[in-house]
Amino acid sequence: MPQPNPHDESIHLFWLLGNPTRFEILRRISQEPMFLGQLSRELAAHQQAILRHLQELIERGFLETYEDESIRGPPRKYYRLAKTVRVSVQITPQGIRVVRVVPSMRQPRTIEGIIQRSYPEIHQLLVRAQRLNGVPNALDRKRAAIDLIQELEEKAKESQEVSKFLDAAISSLQKEYL
Repeated sequence: MPQPNPHDESIHLFWLLGNPTRFEILRRISQEPMFLGQLSRELAAHQQAILRHLQELIERGFLETYEDESIRGPPRKYYRLAKTVRVSVQITPQGIRVVRVVPSMRQPRTIEGIIQRSYPEIHQLLVRAQRLNGVPNALDRKRAAIDLIQELEEKAKESQEVSKFLDAAISSLQKEYL
């Protein structure tokens, strides 16, 4: 069986990023998960064209999807980053050499980054909260806010329970091994 070329992943990565539309899709989705109509409006492109790029990015493992409630209408399919990649390239008179294409191990530096990367469900609730001002009907906005508050309170309660469990696990490990 032939060995995979280590540069194949690099070639696909550069091919993906070399397209301005795919690059812009990745740039925008890296800031927050988005749905197809949102991307189409922001990039001023037809949804079918955006959808082809999204499918390519999903097939290459850069994006994943999930559904979330919509304030109006059926649930929306959101796209978010599935992985973080760090690339190191050397360009010299002797040629181009891809030194590394590895998943990034960089830790988030802000609480918002931690929530976005490690708690996507909570992040989506916060994104929905930011969009409440866009709900034109005051009664719909109030109902959506009440629903969000209840969901956030439930997540906060779960988080406290997880924190207590982790504190007990840490204490147990310290007693047994330190």
